Amino acid sequence: MTNAVTNKPEPGPEQSGLPGKAEFPWYLASSSAWLGAISLQGFLVTWLLVGTLETPADEVGLIRSLLELPAILVLVGGVVADRMDPRKLLQWAHVAIAVPPLIVAATYTSGNLNLWVVVAFGMVMVTLQGLSDPARQTMLNQITRIDIQRTVTLTTIVTSLVGILAMWIGGKLETIGLTKILLIQSGFFLLGLLAINRLSPIPHQTPSKRVNLVQGFRTAMGFKLVRNLIGLNFASSLFNAGAYIIAIPFIVKDVYSGDAAFYANVIIVFTCGSVGSNLILFKFMPLLKPGRLFLILQLSRVLILGLLLTEPSLPLFYLGIFAWGLNMGGTTTMARAIVQESAPEKQRAQILSILTFSFMISAFISAPILGIIVNTYSPLAALVPGIFVSFFIFTIGYLKSGLWQYQSAAAFPSSTN
Repeated sequence: MTNAVTNKPEPGPEQSGLPGKAEFPWYLASSSAWLGAISLQGFLVTWLLVGTLETPADEVGLIRSLLELPAILVLVGGVVADRMDPRKLLQWAHVAIAVPPLIVAATYTSGNLNLWVVVAFGMVMVTLQGLSDPARQTMLNQITRIDIQRTVTLTTIVTSLVGILAMWIGGKLETIGLTKILLIQSGFFLLGLLAINRLSPIPHQTPSKRVNLVQGFRTAMGFKLVRNLIGLNFASSLFNAGAYIIAIPFIVKDVYSGDAAFYANVIIVFTCGSVGSNLILFKFMPLLKPGRLFLILQLSRVLILGLLLTEPSLPLFYLGIFAWGLNMGGTTTMARAIVQESAPEKQRAQILSILTFSFMISAFISAPILGIIVNTYSPLAALVPGIFVSFFIFTIGYLKSGLWQYQSAAAFPSSTN
């Protein structure tokens, strides 16, 4: 950016204390395109397994677990993001991740699409996502002009709206066709690249080039609040997010006899709930005690899952899914915002990568278990563990974690921009 009078570059963050006004909008554009394509990815892999290939639930659970194996690379991504310009890392990621959908489209067109192609497609995409997500997350602290709570929430709202558009496109799978949707997915990634190219270079935080995964864990474990929140987020993801990933597609297919469009509608309703909770949060942010909201939402999830467990009528089912989205949107935003504002700057990307890893690795553990529950009992039975886990998280979180007492510095006027 240049000054209109002097034609000289405007002061950067190091000189003015604030990033340029255009930085955050371009970041939002890139992240929205990325999340839209990633949302489409999750929909495609799940429905190809469940709806198109009609894979049994226990096998889907094992496959979903296998697809999360590359998640460990998110830890490497966190280390790398602290040691190089995260913008440059994202540029490479956008180019690389746009290629696999084109390969799968060519494979499908030639009539060679099978289970292992879908599995390979999923693993490659998760690998590239894991390597790049920490860079995208840590950039927020360098480009935002407001407190991190509202920055995270606003980012979630905007990117989720684009995710809804992507889900609507995915719901047209049986009319548009898989090949065109894969081409659209690749196009989303390339649009994100154009936006990333408009961002200014961001200095890396850690001068050392040595990759040290242990240091990130040591730093995270040294902060009681961060350590406890990551642990509780892991427990929550085991059978809450896990149930959403494994149980919901089979509930759609077997309980409500739905097709790809119905499944897309369910995801859209869930995402609308998530957006709604973030809109409400944004109005009241910065929150003084965000940890209390995180814990209360865990307790309220017991009632939501209990409703879905009763196999309600279709309108009540959609209401329950919307409420679940409200709930999960709030807890996810609170967890990320608390960690992001509490983590030390030099290890922020590594600690955020551990938070992301806790979410991803939980699916690796819970997916086979939930797949067996669905196959042995029913898709609805896979919701039961989440009820007990949610109550456990609230109890332990209230008594031991420090979240109930935590006060955010962003809520004090002297700490805001």
